[in-house]
Amino acid sequence: MNKRLFGFAFSSQKGFTLIELLVVLGILGILAAALLAAINPIEQLNKAQDTSLKNAASEFVNAATQYYSVHNTVEWDSATNGGSGCYSTVTFNNIVLFSPSGGGLSTCVTNLVSEGELKSSYTNASNLANIYVTSVLPAGTTTYATYACFQPKSNAQQLDPNTKYTQTGAPGTSCKSQGGSNNCYWCAQ
Repeated sequence: MNKRLFGFAFSSQKGFTLIELLVVLGILGILAAALLAAINPIEQLNKAQDTSLKNAASEFVNAATQYYSVHNTVEWDSATNGGSGCYSTVTFNNIVLFSPSGGGLSTCVTNLVSEGELKSSYTNASNLANIYVTSVLPAGTTTYATYACFQPKSNAQQLDPNTKYTQTGAPGTSCKSQGGSNNCYWCAQ
């Protein structure tokens, strides 16, 4: 039944029909699914974690390089060689692999902080267990090469051309970034 008020017809029906409501809900559902697929929150979280690890790895390598430039040795070398000997299981003249959060290396990090090479917040970083540090004294040289590597979680970082190493900083094989199928490591050098 229509009512007239000032020449306008008004219907006595109020609200939406069930079909109109279902159509609107269906459209909203499709839009939400498309938006979620485009954003992929898990991938975004993994990208953020990878960025944090990149920064931490780069900071550690820079600190090791600065320490080396002042003391002419790496911080974890023995005290007789000018280092602090903070990581007792390090073997020199070949590849050394360790994680900054494990064993005696936490002492190395503390020493680098006290030397002013690392920020004090570095000692509280929760992601250090995912970074692997390699220190190499190549044959015939007197300069250490230090690598800090991590395995990216995000697909985007796995496809980055710089994600092409092993855990020790050596060239990886069949990396996703090079068209292969292996997850490789990103390294700061």
